[in-house]
Amino acid sequence: MSGQQAVLRIPAGTSELKEVSIQPSVIVAGDHPAGLLMAEHLADLGVAVTLMVPFPTLEEVVAPYRVIASADESVAGLLQEVAERVSQHAGITRVTQADLVDISGWWGDFSVQARIGEDLKTFHTSGIAMAYRGNPVDLPGIPVQEGVLPFTDFLSGINLQTGALAGKAESPKQVVFLLDAGERDEKWASVAAIRVGVFLKRKFGTQVFILCRELKVSVDEMEQDYRAARESGIIVFKYRQTPRVEKGSGGLRVVFEDAAAISSHGPSEITLDALDVVVAQERLGLSEDRAEVLRKLRIPLEDGVAGPNNPQFTGRTPKKGVVVAGDAWFPEYPTDAAMTALSAAQELYKWVGKGTYQVDAYRVAEVDPSKCATCLTCFRICPHDSIRVERYGERNVYITQGAKEGATWEAARVKIETCDGCGLCASECPAKAIQLIYYPDMEVLDFLAKNL
Repeated sequence: MSGQQAVLRIPAGTSELKEVSIQPSVIVAGDHPAGLLMAEHLADLGVAVTLMVPFPTLEEVVAPYRVIASADESVAGLLQEVAERVSQHAGITRVTQADLVDISGWWGDFSVQARIGEDLKTFHTSGIAMAYRGNPVDLPGIPVQEGVLPFTDFLSGINLQTGALAGKAESPKQVVFLLDAGERDEKWASVAAIRVGVFLKRKFGTQVFILCRELKVSVDEMEQDYRAARESGIIVFKYRQTPRVEKGSGGLRVVFEDAAAISSHGPSEITLDALDVVVAQERLGLSEDRAEVLRKLRIPLEDGVAGPNNPQFTGRTPKKGVVVAGDAWFPEYPTDAAMTALSAAQELYKWVGKGTYQVDAYRVAEVDPSKCATCLTCFRICPHDSIRVERYGERNVYITQGAKEGATWEAARVKIETCDGCGLCASECPAKAIQLIYYPDMEVLDFLAKNL
């Protein structure tokens, strides 16, 4: 085609809006305080909320964060009374000692199975929010031994009155916070180490060392907190290779190369001895049963969590009507986790909160049932779970407007309310039975045939 250009234009079309009725109800489940914040926010907006927690009381949801709340007024302001407010909120139905087991259905019509004590019970809801704590998966590069604690175990084990850890009579005299040994870029431990470190130093006189690759300060007022930590006597080192943790005289010993100290003799090796506790930043991930619930919803997990630490997509998932917060989304400091939770709750309210929703039926995928081979390719790859077929090997026959009046085929069918118009099914269908309504294949081919 000499001297010519082919320009492909999406054909202009008129929106075909379909009004979908949605019952404004959601289930909020999990053991992270972000779940309490989501439940309260949605209930304040008029959504009927069923809150499920795995504990006998709501207070146990926030209990592991008491040490951080004591060291950080902003966290205290978030968590101090939230359990009490939620326990008294008229718009929230509270179900304790409950865990999600299975979820099926789609936006506006989810069926949720929960284990409550020893019993299984089924709930129906329009939307779902999950907020789980992360479980320590491992301590990257750090040998597990007496005196080495994952960060979350350390925070949950401190006695706020004495500073002593479980099984100890008094507060530790020397503590090392060892950060960044893993490869995943998380800032929650940097913030907690500085703020809890200052708390330990000022209240109990504990000598605190912080070892890190890069200290994260991209949190509100973090620069001032870092300055306060240095002024209070907390010592911060940057290391090159993961430090060695071993038994020493009178406690643990940590040996590392100081990345900031360089001389003509090479990197300076530092030894910290007689340490009572080494607090190591662990890698957090979901327990297998909770990860399986997300996988059943076709929410992909990467390195044990559902989403990246990206403020542009806080809490959103490929599944309409489902949002995720807490460590299940990404391990975050409590104030950041609260922002993610409220953003996720607002996203969920957009789908279910107003009672009706308008869907543009012109902007979705459509199956030509006369071509469909029922191969299940589209069903398997749809990230939005918008395509419905019967179980493999059984018939899925429904009346369609085919070539003959009353003709029927065995075929897939797109649920337009949940289709996002991404085109993945159309691109992968081996029978070429699916196309996007606003971008039909035949118009493209006809255009190319006339102009190339």
